[in-house]
Amino acid sequence: MAISSPGLGSNLDVNSIVSQLMALEQAPLTALGRKEASIQAKISALGSLKGTLSSLQSAATALIPGAGVTALQKFTVFKTTVADTTIASASASSSAVAGTYSLEVTQLAQQHRIVSSTASVAPPSVTPFSGAGGTLVTGGTLTIRLDTKAGSATPSKLTDVTIADGATPEAVRDAINAANAGVTATVVNGTAGKQLVLVGNTSGSNQFIKLSGIAALAYDPNATPAPETDFFDQSQSAQGSAFLINGIAATAETNTVTTAIDGLTLNLLKQSATGVSTTLTVSRDTSSLSTSINALVKAYNDFNTSAASLGSYNATTKTAGSLNGDSTLRSAQAILRNTMSTVPSSLADANLKRLSDIGVSVQPDGSLKVDSTKLNTAITADINAVATLVSAYGTAFKTATDGLVGTEGTITARTVGLQSTVKSLTKQAEAVAARLTQVEDRYRKQFTALDTLMARLTKTSSFLSQQLATLPGSSS
Repeated sequence: MAISSPGLGSNLDVNSIVSQLMALEQAPLTALGRKEASIQAKISALGSLKGTLSSLQSAATALIPGAGVTALQKFTVFKTTVADTTIASASASSSAVAGTYSLEVTQLAQQHRIVSSTASVAPPSVTPFSGAGGTLVTGGTLTIRLDTKAGSATPSKLTDVTIADGATPEAVRDAINAANAGVTATVVNGTAGKQLVLVGNTSGSNQFIKLSGIAALAYDPNATPAPETDFFDQSQSAQGSAFLINGIAATAETNTVTTAIDGLTLNLLKQSATGVSTTLTVSRDTSSLSTSINALVKAYNDFNTSAASLGSYNATTKTAGSLNGDSTLRSAQAILRNTMSTVPSSLADANLKRLSDIGVSVQPDGSLKVDSTKLNTAITADINAVATLVSAYGTAFKTATDGLVGTEGTITARTVGLQSTVKSLTKQAEAVAARLTQVEDRYRKQFTALDTLMARLTKTSSFLSQQLATLPGSSS
């Protein structure tokens, strides 16, 4: 019977021999592993580089005006200040004009409020809830119209509400409130009995409440009906706002005024004391322009720092960055340096042509630095020229970064290529690993057979030695 454990019959260390042989056979697999690790490190490094370039791409995009917007409009931001903040607040768009205005609010817009009649103040026949137990005799579809007092072809809101026959004031209230009709209904149970109160949700001269469709609930603020058809009383008229701008009288439908001064929205909050005005100041805010420039410079510097680290080499420790000597990294650095130093064609005839003209300079390490004083001076002197220059360089940097990290960009393509190489190496490693399994199995079979053979030869040698020892003339 063959020996079951390698080496037991012949003292041949089969496991050790096979392990040493397989260590040699593993060399190609180890080499593939090192190569894959190196490529994975490059992919990771390119990912880091792409991240900084994508940030630069975003910062550059933020400098480009949208369609139909000029560079000046892109960076024109106005801020507003109202001396008496209890009177009004204001906001400005890019079409505003810097200046100082006096503002006096002579009338605030207010909501419309109507109250249903009761039997104690009107004959029973004109009370909406004249049915048994104070209910609405006949229901139907109640149309609620919010409009100017005179009426218009396009009301502010038009809503149909279904009201049941025999509805209580509370049921009518709930149906109106559930319809989102632009009015709020409440029931007040006073000394005169239950009254339905309707209040417009919005102040303004275009928010008069008009009711139709159910005779007992009909109401028109223009009508002067006989007492027997007067179902609601007006407790507060809807009205628009009135005010004086630099002494000029103006009105608006609501307390939000957008038509009095170009590019300016006023929110009227309180009526002024008679004859007393407050000061409204509109001034240009250039912080968005300087903030955008600093954002571009920071993004560029982040790329510069990352690129320097990834392409570095430490002679003392003999340690290289993951992209040391990499052509893709060198190409990206060259492209951005060229973008920085090349005047965009749109600025060929401009007074300001280079970023250095507004205080952005290149440092010895390749980074950028902003001279805030020079930048602010340039903005104050000619904000239009600065905005035009910044937008032009924004377009240039976006074009450059699109070519690097876009879907067809250089770094994107390089990364895809390396990932494909990793997949190929993985397949090669799998094939080598499968072959090594077969090699190890073959070695074990061979050395196990050798072990068995040597055990048999050893046994035969012992037997022969014993037999020879018994022959005549053999020494003892």
